[in-house]
Amino acid sequence: MKIKIITALCLSFLLLSCNKWLDIDLVDKVTEEKLFSTPQGYSEALAGVYSQMASSSLYGMNLTMETMDVMAQYYNYDGVSATYDKLKVYDYADAASQTRFLNIWRNMYSAIGGANNIIKWVSLNTKVLTPEERNTVKGEALALRAFLHFDLIRMFCKDVKRSPKVQGIPYNAEFGVSLPPMYTVEENVQLVYNDLKEAETLLAADPIKDATPYLLTSKNEADKYVARINLYSVKAMLARVSLMRGDKTNAIKYAEEVVNSGKFRLLDFASTDKSDKEIDILFSDEHIFSLRNIKLPDYTIQLHYPEKTATSTRFAYLPFVNISTVYESNNDDIRNIKWFNVSTGNFVKFNVDNKEKFFPKMPMIKLSEMYLILAESYLGKDDTKALEYINTLRDHRIRNNSHWGFLTLDYIIQEIKREFIGEGQLWYSYKRLNLGIPTSSGVVGIVPPGDNIFVIPIPLKEIETGNRN
Repeated sequence: MKIKIITALCLSFLLLSCNKWLDIDLVDKVTEEKLFSTPQGYSEALAGVYSQMASSSLYGMNLTMETMDVMAQYYNYDGVSATYDKLKVYDYADAASQTRFLNIWRNMYSAIGGANNIIKWVSLNTKVLTPEERNTVKGEALALRAFLHFDLIRMFCKDVKRSPKVQGIPYNAEFGVSLPPMYTVEENVQLVYNDLKEAETLLAADPIKDATPYLLTSKNEADKYVARINLYSVKAMLARVSLMRGDKTNAIKYAEEVVNSGKFRLLDFASTDKSDKEIDILFSDEHIFSLRNIKLPDYTIQLHYPEKTATSTRFAYLPFVNISTVYESNNDDIRNIKWFNVSTGNFVKFNVDNKEKFFPKMPMIKLSEMYLILAESYLGKDDTKALEYINTLRDHRIRNNSHWGFLTLDYIIQEIKREFIGEGQLWYSYKRLNLGIPTSSGVVGIVPPGDNIFVIPIPLKEIETGNRN
């Protein structure tokens, strides 16, 4: 029961507070000793990390529908402003691009620092939490540390399968260390895996084991299990990490554990056959882990909508490519007809008037990803199973779906492109598979794969000064 209480406290703080962990003035408001003297203090500290991750500077916008999706060539960029000119062509030496990635680097390590501080105080204050509560808090914090480092690796390191021994990034495993050690890419990925394995053990009694979120009447009630790192999001991350380093056996193992858990379910079309106020446009029943931010509609309007005044109209900063091409003009594909306004063409995935029932959220890990991991991992090993997983997913995306009779890697990539639009995952898939990236505007072609495209340079200022957390 106490574990459920601390989880609920964490959720309530997350939904009500927009304060970032690093914005808390511990000198003027409360000492760290006082903050971590109650279970609620730990909940507030965790919520602060989630809040920072959900901000526009990270996963609320920058690492999802903005920077990462610009680099994935989702947008038919028409030069409304020069903001994305250099990013679009992977000019990482450009001053604006360097500033952009420096801010990402600093904010990611700031959030890692928040997670590390929680881990430190869990070990220091052994009497504040019960053993079960300590396991839950430490497990969440370790998994957050792993999650954040993993995306830093995906951005700033060479691919682990092709260049395992080259220099990677600092892995910050201790709060307050100004100069954490550098590791090879192979060591970086192993450290992520180790943190996730420890988190898996610590979260063995996670409250989600006694609940099925999609069966709960209130979606906000379900949120207390998935608006945080839970046992199954750790397993899903282990599947993601395993696939990235080419370990398809463990990718299958962990993805199937999530799929077979029964805690999540693929889209029920009935949930989208409703008015805007009732529609579950983000397929919440599939969310294994997602971040809440009430400003998500504002972010998508800022990026994807034209701005009209009485005298003029400014085109959208980031208009999408021809969506009919992405979805093969399939009006039976629920993603095509619900994530985009049929009449205006506006991207409405994160901007539907359903806030009374569904709190605005950014998906971090979804059940659909597990099906895609399984399809890719079984491809060439057991093609029947690979087809079964991809066809099952498409059955829950396309009404009257006609099953594919054969499967190729290109088919899987196209499904990834349709599935994660606005979520910042496609560029990582191109990198992991070392694939050329189809251009979205100008001369039609393919951007050849290479480290100049797939490895964002580590901000030199951070390495030189040691400002890594």
